[in-house]
Amino acid sequence: MQDIRLWSFALFVLWCVAIFLYDALIRRVPNKLLVMAIAVQLCCFIVLGYGVVGTRPVDGLTGFAGGMIFFLPLYALRAMAAGDVKFFAVLGLLLGPTVLLPIFLLGSMCAGVYALVFYVSKSGAAPILEIVAMRLHSLPFYRQILIKRGARIGIPYAAYLAFAAVVVETLKLMEVRYT
Repeated sequence: MQDIRLWSFALFVLWCVAIFLYDALIRRVPNKLLVMAIAVQLCCFIVLGYGVVGTRPVDGLTGFAGGMIFFLPLYALRAMAAGDVKFFAVLGLLLGPTVLLPIFLLGSMCAGVYALVFYVSKSGAAPILEIVAMRLHSLPFYRQILIKRGARIGIPYAAYLAFAAVVVETLKLMEVRYT
């Protein structure tokens, strides 16, 4: 049973890494990755009676609804992108409602640090950040990323939620293993 838990945790981490990279670089959350996670989770509920990381079906469905309800007002106010809302709801489906608040808090702190560094680099208050940004923009692979990103700007919030989810699940897994 413990091997299955570790393999499913590894699968969850890989999924979060894919979300992190895609959102951080392209500023999009691919629906294909979200639908894939939903399909796998629902199949696990039906076949195994529990989800990918051990979530009970009622907890997963409650987490999905809670995640959607929590972020939908922010989306309506244009403070949150649709991909971030969908991703948070899918995290609720995968992990249940009890971890959504810690994920939200940690992800928001990380996004806040990103916003602060971004603002300072644009304001001229830290010349070293401007130099790093100029060098980054001169790299061919980064120019390709900017082309793929298009006009999408903003904080890659889903990326930080994915990071926070991995941290929270890692701590949860360590607590289970060592208690």
